[in-house]
Amino acid sequence: MDEKLGKGLQALYASDLAKAEEQFNKIIKNDPLNAEAYFYRGKTHWQNGNLTAAMSDFSKTLSINPLHNQATVSLEMVKNIMGFRNPDLLNP
Repeated sequence: MDEKLGKGLQALYASDLAKAEEQFNKIIKNDPLNAEAYFYRGKTHWQNGNLTAAMSDFSKTLSINPLHNQATVSLEMVKNIMGFRNPDLLNP
């Protein structure tokens, strides 16, 4: 495993989301076709509540590696969350 990817994952799992995003950004800058960096940056965005950015990164992961199952599942989950509407929860 790439050292920067490992550092990013450590930060992600420790909930140090700013550091995780920084590490994944460095990897992407040096290797713009690194599907794993996009995927984990997407997970970081998701944990930060930035679903649009997460969806973008999961889509990019799949454009690089169409067989990335975790990205496929994550993208569908984000789409479902963003598409959820319950009129009973809205105030008139």
